[in-house]
Amino acid sequence: MISRLTLIIAGVLSIISAWLPWVELLGESHNGFMGDYGGNPGLFFIVLGAIILGMGALNKKWSAVVAILFSILVCMLGLKYYNDSTTGDALIVGAKVGSGVYCMIFAGFIGIVGGIMRFFVKKKVAVAAAA
Repeated sequence: MISRLTLIIAGVLSIISAWLPWVELLGESHNGFMGDYGGNPGLFFIVLGAIILGMGALNKKWSAVVAILFSILVCMLGLKYYNDSTTGDALIVGAKVGSGVYCMIFAGFIGIVGGIMRFFVKKKVAVAAAA
């Protein structure tokens, strides 16, 4: 039960992270829907979060593997955005990491933990009542 709840929370946090600020620069904050190159990475995190959430709702071992893989992707992308906001040109102009990146990293981490926990859950066996 805890592993399913953990995966569901990870999916919801991944979805929420798309709307939270990812980077703060010169008093303005930018979220996942203000991406460069004409794309919106926020939509990608909504899809990833929905997949993790769906896999958490299923009670299968294979769904835990899928959730772990997508959670690793969310965590790694969060670390990439953290690195982009704290090094190079971003460091020179004074950019700060927004709360959305931390939410993204946390969502990926607890998704990995929840998926691993799923492998240690034992199915309950129905016991016949003695007459």
